[in-house]
Amino acid sequence: MKKNTIDLLLLGVAHSLNHSLFLVLPPLMTTIADDLNTSFATIGIISTITFLTYGTGALIGGPLSDRIGSLKVAQISIGLGGLMSLVFLLANNVYIFGVGMFLMALWASFYHPTANGLIAKAFPENTGGSMGIHNAAGNFGQVFTPTIAFFLGIRFSWRISFVVFGLMSVLTAVLLDRIEVNEGHMERNTTGYLEFIKTPGLGIVLIYNILVGSLFRSVDLFFPSFLSTDKLYTGGLAAIANSMILFFGVLGQLAGGRGSDKFGSQKVLLLATTGMVVSLVLLMVLPTNIAVPIFVFLYGVSMFGHQPTVTNLVSKLSPRNMMGLAYGVMFFSAFGVGSISTSITGWLADQYSLTAAFWVNTGVSMVLLLISFVIYMRIKE
Repeated sequence: MKKNTIDLLLLGVAHSLNHSLFLVLPPLMTTIADDLNTSFATIGIISTITFLTYGTGALIGGPLSDRIGSLKVAQISIGLGGLMSLVFLLANNVYIFGVGMFLMALWASFYHPTANGLIAKAFPENTGGSMGIHNAAGNFGQVFTPTIAFFLGIRFSWRISFVVFGLMSVLTAVLLDRIEVNEGHMERNTTGYLEFIKTPGLGIVLIYNILVGSLFRSVDLFFPSFLSTDKLYTGGLAAIANSMILFFGVLGQLAGGRGSDKFGSQKVLLLATTGMVVSLVLLMVLPTNIAVPIFVFLYGVSMFGHQPTVTNLVSKLSPRNMMGLAYGVMFFSAFGVGSISTSITGWLADQYSLTAAFWVNTGVSMVLLLISFVIYMRIKE
């Protein structure tokens, strides 16, 4: 296998592990809450702080990579993010658990805004194809995380699940040193972060991104618990269902990217959002044995299918000299601001039920559909 191919796959592993650090929690959330004697609402608040940190770091990672180099920032992010998993070995209460999640998110947050720049520099002759492989490899690796994390947690301890993925991250950070990349001249970016919003069309896309991030974070965190508590699934089956959403998400990203090029981003975004609405409505109204398999497939394809579509829209709407900032703010809006929904969902689950919380998610998807229709009508590529 060629060195470039190995390097690209290694970056895909890094991408996967960057997300996997946080995919350990959903399938083990009930176990963790019981062990730490805490509530869904408290776990939801911790998750909100975690992902606000994870998203905010995107506004720091980009400029930092411009100053000290993308490869170095990626290694620091993956390595120290994974190393923070050792804090969970000391987590005998919810406060130490929260500290562990915060520190892990803080270091891991630098990865995303540096990854695309790193790939562009390391693979200048086939940048587009390399980006696609990086994203697909990252998503495919995440498919197995919820299931592996669950069974590690049940067989050993939920703490061991975090540590296993954390130590794999540290090893990957060391292996990234094999990548040779010409970073070029380092410059300090002096452009204002929010200047790009003045560009026509980007404001409505930003609103869409915040709401879709809210929906994604809520479903991603609470879906396994929803299946096990309200739909009476076993913990193992709930974890597998969560993994399958990620598997079909790989197909969604490929279809969304190709569809955007062929049919236009606005049309594909409208179609993907429609799929989100239909999947959630069917989950809530159909018998469980029919609803869950349909939801896993349709939601997975639709939710992940919107991502390359929005990315494509941002690339076409953003001024070339602000594209990096645009991606940083978009990532922050989805993963940072959108994470507030986890606190709301946790509160709804404790006060009413996870079923009630998922009806709220269904309502959010309908608002998203309206916004996607506005995007379809107003924005012309």
